[in-house]
Amino acid sequence: MFSRFVRIVVAITLLIFIVNAPSKIAEASKEAGTMGNGYKKYIENKQDTQHRKSQETKEAAVVPKEDSILDLSEWQGKLTSAQVKKLKANYDFIILRAQYGSDYKDATFATNSKLLEANNMKYGVYSYSMYENASDARTEAKSLYNRAPNASFYINDYEEETVTSGTSDESTQAWLEEMRKYSGDKKVLLYSYEDFMLNNTATAVQSYDGYWLAAYQETQPEREHVLWQYTDSYYSEELDQNVDANVLSPNVQSSWFIS
Repeated sequence: MFSRFVRIVVAITLLIFIVNAPSKIAEASKEAGTMGNGYKKYIENKQDTQHRKSQETKEAAVVPKEDSILDLSEWQGKLTSAQVKKLKANYDFIILRAQYGSDYKDATFATNSKLLEANNMKYGVYSYSMYENASDARTEAKSLYNRAPNASFYINDYEEETVTSGTSDESTQAWLEEMRKYSGDKKVLLYSYEDFMLNNTATAVQSYDGYWLAAYQETQPEREHVLWQYTDSYYSEELDQNVDANVLSPNVQSSWFIS
């Protein structure tokens, strides 16, 4: 009788775990899926939180509003038609997260991308990459394109080392080569912060159309780039919340991304 009772308890425990596991995995994905997550960890190791907040406040003030470009994910929630109309009036394009790895689809991407398309607003998409090898990288690139065939350009957001077989350079190159099969003449970018890029993808980045550099500082970075993410606390009047903000390289026009 006692043995039967133990088996029942074990079975119930396993059932509870199985039911709850998907939501826990999804929640973990959402936490780690914010663009700049790897860079934020890097920053936190370099300076204390108070100093970082002080720096970000200064950074957000030095870039004129008309020069900023927003990148958004499910953290900002679903857009409304009114918000999109305001965004279109103020920005040439915005950037959306479409996925985390290949399995987790951003919860708001389908709704937000359709709303942008309905209002004829251009957008680029990024994948928060989690590939462990070249084969994984190809799968993630293909998944990103399949989820966003109407995007104007594509970004491999590779900022945390996940490769366990081969090198990060090889896998990051494989991601690009796979994306090239589908993207046609559309631009393909690599996003990361400088130290990580130099240590992990310094060769592969040269094959991408451009480098999107994360660097929370007051002036344009010296490292060559086409887009610079300068803060994660820019106040968007259109969305009434703080978001990631970026600015073009002085030598690059918006048309380079969306033409």
